[in-house]
Amino acid sequence: MIIAIISAFVATIALIILFFKLKANTITLCTLKIEEAEKELEIFLSKKLSLLSELQAIFSERDTETEFDFLCNLEDIDDDEFKLNTILNKAYKELKEFLNDKRSFIPDEQIKEKLDELYKVDIECSAIKNYYNDKVIILNNKIKSFPNSLIAKTKGIYKKELYNDPIEEEFEILKKK
Repeated sequence: MIIAIISAFVATIALIILFFKLKANTITLCTLKIEEAEKELEIFLSKKLSLLSELQAIFSERDTETEFDFLCNLEDIDDDEFKLNTILNKAYKELKEFLNDKRSFIPDEQIKEKLDELYKVDIECSAIKNYYNDKVIILNNKIKSFPNSLIAKTKGIYKKELYNDPIEEEFEILKKK
């Protein structure tokens, strides 16, 4: 009888440990996917920055009458990918506005190639940010409830911030109306 009680107790403890281990693994997997997305996004934001800088230099060189300063706030970043993302999105928007305003400007092959590459990099950035946001939402929802909140705290995992691009924010506002 005592052996059966001890066996049941040990089995219950083993199941509880297994349950917590499975919960911990799902949180760890989610954080690994987020870290992977962060690294990928960092690469694509660097590419976007490089392309915008190259285009800014080309335009400044060719059109001395126009002031090209759409990448002027880069010193304020302090390794903050969210700030970098915002600045690069604003710079890309200003570049598109400049090109629309300068209808007489005919880009050469070099500029066309850079603009095409920038467009593709921007699409990749958007896709990665969407993936990142999806995983962050999952993680943030997971760590709201017990026992996940306890597991997350012991592993030093906290809620993460989402990438909110202006277009997405406007869409969310319109969706609520």
